[in-house]
Amino acid sequence: MKYSLDLQDKEGVSTLDVSGQKGGEKFNFLEIAHQVNSNNLYLTLQDKTFSVKDENSAEESVKLEELLTNPNFSSFSTAVQQVHDKLKLPGWKSPSTMFLYRIGMSLHHNLPSLKREEIESLQLEEETVEEEKERVSLQRRSTRRRKKIDRSIYDYHGGKPKKECKYNGRKYRDIQRFIELECLGMCGQGCKSCWKWVCGDCCTHRGCWRHDRFCTAKDGSAAYSRRACTTFRGVLWDTVTDTRRDC
Repeated sequence: MKYSLDLQDKEGVSTLDVSGQKGGEKFNFLEIAHQVNSNNLYLTLQDKTFSVKDENSAEESVKLEELLTNPNFSSFSTAVQQVHDKLKLPGWKSPSTMFLYRIGMSLHHNLPSLKREEIESLQLEEETVEEEKERVSLQRRSTRRRKKIDRSIYDYHGGKPKKECKYNGRKYRDIQRFIELECLGMCGQGCKSCWKWVCGDCCTHRGCWRHDRFCTAKDGSAAYSRRACTTFRGVLWDTVTDTRRDC
């Protein structure tokens, strides 16, 4: 899939259009428009526009889920990370760039979990209860051994960090506890990867923290498919500071 991006930041309005082309066929995946004065976000999905503040969200939620599980859109998170890592566009200066980064991170969280559920459901058909228990135990031990931590996190947290936080960022004094909390409030893919070009560092930020909470269920489990999570609530709309982006 070859993706195309149109990012614009004009006075009062910021927009992002994401399309793609494959085998001569064009796909219009998503359009986002943010109005500064009303601090409202509009999503256009399958040629229909929704306001994220509209309480009647059933149809919008269905279309968002369809987008996030669309095979033609599945590699978009990789493309976004390439933009982040190579072009290093500052999200805190450009709301449209912030939209782009947030979509990439939402896809990273959502798609792998769906794939895991599909794989596990197939495996369970062939396994006995005891075999399943042993498999889960081995999987958990293997996951703990493989758990990756972005070393950049250590530069910003702890008792005497090497680097200072920017744009209202805050450090976490107990860095091990921060890692246990999966780096809640830091822009990125948990502790695995800090996306420092979103808010300018690897610190915790108010908008990022609020958005992470919207992506967490009451029992503490991940809820990445929740509408408030997929529409970037807390960092792009319903922000504390009522700005175009709330790092």
